[in-house]
Amino acid sequence: MVFAGRILTDPTSDIRKEYMKTGGCNVVAVDWGRLALLPCYPTAALNTLEVGRCLAELLMQMSPLHSPDTIHIIGFSLGAHIAAYTSNYLHTLSGRRVGRITGLDPALPFFATLKDSWKLDKEDADFVDVIHTNVGIFGKIEPTGHIDFYTNDGTNQPGCTEHKNPPLCSHMLANTYFAESITSKTGFWGTSCPNYFQYALGWCPLISRSDPAAGSRILMGENVLFGARGVYIVKTGLSSPYALG
Repeated sequence: MVFAGRILTDPTSDIRKEYMKTGGCNVVAVDWGRLALLPCYPTAALNTLEVGRCLAELLMQMSPLHSPDTIHIIGFSLGAHIAAYTSNYLHTLSGRRVGRITGLDPALPFFATLKDSWKLDKEDADFVDVIHTNVGIFGKIEPTGHIDFYTNDGTNQPGCTEHKNPPLCSHMLANTYFAESITSKTGFWGTSCPNYFQYALGWCPLISRSDPAAGSRILMGENVLFGARGVYIVKTGLSSPYALG
């Protein structure tokens, strides 16, 4: 089962469509748009806690059909933190957290805190994977999950330079990349790096495809290896399909 958060526009649309192609799962999209209206971002950030609690209560009502460890919550921007609040409140109610949380460029403003309980972190689910596309502006910089993928330079995504709002365009592409990963036969492959800052300084050159070590690469997105840990760098194309293999 997949749950997705909403803010700004409807980033869940493509994700829903791709999951519907695969079958075998139920998809519930959480529309909390009325609680996340711009320009009142501070109010939206404060509302994430209550949205998380309400979603947890909904999951409890559905628990006879689905145990928490079979649930995959996908959250974009503020929705990534909602996913964390949902799982933690569910743990309070039932003693169990959700099986997986995917954070799509978790929101940075108002979540630059050292207190893990106030943001998404790797303790919020059995497995937490994160895709970073606009670090330092709309999205968080530091690793947030068991495995974190930084696409391209992590801040500016290819194809967004001519957009009227390049940072927002880059932020939103986290949804597009994940949606494509659900049915992609090419795949988004990440190369290991100790941390994002070493990569930003040019100290983590990407492994060439002919390098034998390339076998250690990890898929980003829906089909990520659950046992994988660490930071990975992913290169994408300029336009759809974005996956380069």
